[in-house]
Amino acid sequence: MYQQQVIEHIGAHILYDNLVDSSSEPCRLCLRPVPLCKIILKIAKGRMGNVAINMKLSSCPNLIKFSIANAAACYKTSPCTNHPLKCPYCPKLNPVVWSYNFRHHLLRFHPSIGLGEHKSLWTPLKLEKDGMKRIWQQWHKQSKPHLRAQCPALIISETQRTHIVLR
Repeated sequence: MYQQQVIEHIGAHILYDNLVDSSSEPCRLCLRPVPLCKIILKIAKGRMGNVAINMKLSSCPNLIKFSIANAAACYKTSPCTNHPLKCPYCPKLNPVVWSYNFRHHLLRFHPSIGLGEHKSLWTPLKLEKDGMKRIWQQWHKQSKPHLRAQCPALIISETQRTHIVLR
């Protein structure tokens, strides 16, 4: 359940946060732009042979296992459908594209491809739009703990401060 909440929270940022640049194709697990994170898919073991994330070849600071089939389904209690998918126009070994980013991916890497035939991949249904809007609004209504009050101040040496500035 925790995995889906992470996915929904980041999905709400991608859809409704004005500070997130959607054209940078943000990772749905950490919001870093492409190509800083890469998610590689594999065929899972077992009878079903479902698609799964290759945890060894993928890289993201927030990489978690989750069911891609569940992530792609829209339910009233879990509306986000932002899921990894293979771009049919990219080489087979390329990392996946998140469904919410697929429109920007096509515009950036495959401008000659018509957007209309793939619109269903990035256009949320009304149930999803309403659910994700509710998640975004509820998150903003919650009182947030003040981190400064909970944690002691960090002591940073003058050398470290200079290093940070020069980066």
